[in-house]
Amino acid sequence: MASTTRRYYFAARNEKTDHGYMINFVNIPQASAVGATYEETVYYSYRVLADFLSHLPDDEAALAAYSLKTLPETTDDNVFYSLVSVTPDFDPHKMVTHFTLPQAPPEEIRKKASELAKLVHHQNQAREAAGLS
Repeated sequence: MASTTRRYYFAARNEKTDHGYMINFVNIPQASAVGATYEETVYYSYRVLADFLSHLPDDEAALAAYSLKTLPETTDDNVFYSLVSVTPDFDPHKMVTHFTLPQAPPEEIRKKASELAKLVHHQNQAREAAGLS
């Protein structure tokens, strides 16, 4: 039987902006990160989240107060939500982003996944085309 590590989940609001990306944690308004590429922004968001969590009291209830409660819906084409899973040691190198797709027929799932991939990679392609990578 495979061993499992306990993980906490935090909802993240990801937004593509004119200058890159912004990630805010839904239940932690003061924790946000910005970057030129999506990958850079994720890296910064993990660091911000780890720092915030490391300053909480060593109490399960304090941590649970900031973990996932609901995942908001959006109608903005430049905004999507993801889940960030965190190990109990809050190590940003062990954090993982999980993308969310609603239950739907396979064709709709492929369409949504394609839209998400285009949104995440658009900035990187634009930077490469401009010779900025």
